[in-house]
Amino acid sequence: MSVAGLLLAILGLAGRLGAAHAAGGWTIFNDIPDHWHVFAGAIATVRKHLDPHTQLVWLSLSRERQSREHPPPYGLLDWLGDKPNGSDWHHLPYVQKVPTRIPDVGGPMKRTLSWGPVQGLVCVSPELDHLKACHKAAKVLGAKHVVALIHRGDFIRSHSWFLSLAVDRREVPVHLVALVPHVSKCANASLHGALPVHWATMVAPYTSPQPCESKSCLEGFVVQGSLRQWKTKNGSGLIRNYDGLWEQLRSTKGAASVRIKVLGQGNKRDLALPKELEKRVDFHSGLPFPDYWEIISRSYALAPMHGTSQYLTMRCSSTYLTMRCSSTVLASLTTCVPLIADAALLGAYDMFTKEHVFFQEEGETEVEVMKRVMALPDKELFAKRAAVCRLRDEQLRRSARVLRDLVE
Repeated sequence: MSVAGLLLAILGLAGRLGAAHAAGGWTIFNDIPDHWHVFAGAIATVRKHLDPHTQLVWLSLSRERQSREHPPPYGLLDWLGDKPNGSDWHHLPYVQKVPTRIPDVGGPMKRTLSWGPVQGLVCVSPELDHLKACHKAAKVLGAKHVVALIHRGDFIRSHSWFLSLAVDRREVPVHLVALVPHVSKCANASLHGALPVHWATMVAPYTSPQPCESKSCLEGFVVQGSLRQWKTKNGSGLIRNYDGLWEQLRSTKGAASVRIKVLGQGNKRDLALPKELEKRVDFHSGLPFPDYWEIISRSYALAPMHGTSQYLTMRCSSTYLTMRCSSTVLASLTTCVPLIADAALLGAYDMFTKEHVFFQEEGETEVEVMKRVMALPDKELFAKRAAVCRLRDEQLRRSARVLRDLVE
């Protein structure tokens, strides 16, 4: 056999082995062009604990045609330690020239999703999947089970399109899995117990290329998340209480050394940052994941800052305590950087205890906690981080057990 023939034979064998691994295994599908951190968490969990040969599919929408070799955004591959053009990554680019017109996703899927049948298909936030791409992928792949990772518990209804699925006249179980306990409870309440909603907290660990081992390399406190607006007939504002934070920085005695780092998609002007605080507040938007996590990893703590006074008055501040999963909580587990957390947050995210957070006592402000944290010795600061790392590893193992039990 010639060298060229031998190479072709080897490549053919590799392809058949890859298909064999994919068939009967797991596929993770980011069926919305968002929630990349949730996608990454599912990848890390399934790869490490269930199926190292998991197939990974991501969907994108644009007004113009894209290359299939286009990598996932925000440095996702670098974060996960993956190489470009890996055989386990599959891009589904769709052109949506008219925003109100749903593109055909079924045809391209048949050409791209060439493996199967699969034991488990994980879909990310299908309650936000207006293309219904999750079920279309399940049919192409011949999925035996579908795991729907739920982000918004209040979006789940008994008539939600993704709750039932048939493939080749075979009823396929759809398992609802929330990322955190309180979202599971919210979704269960919305469904009135018609379907069980499980929970599994999954993140992809970030390890700094130069880990910080003493407080000398720590600086500031992070408030992260998109600068999204809320609006009601009684007012409007950002979903994080920046106004309250600025007031704390101005009024708290001895807080001049407290620095804030705001990380998230948006415009700095939306922060309404007082001029006298500009030198104490850094703003970063649109960072790739490795840079994003690195900034967090070199901060003292994460401050959720959920809600505003209007949210509290109308109980809207409880959104992240009853209906949604906070990306700040996931960021803490991703980086092992502790949260500043009060009793309400610990009540909602009850996998956390005071061991894992810098606890905010009743009547204490976030900036007062920040002052206290900055005065702690290295031993206490890094003991908290070690505790969060242990919690993360426990949650990933638990999540893998949940997924395994659902599809067996």
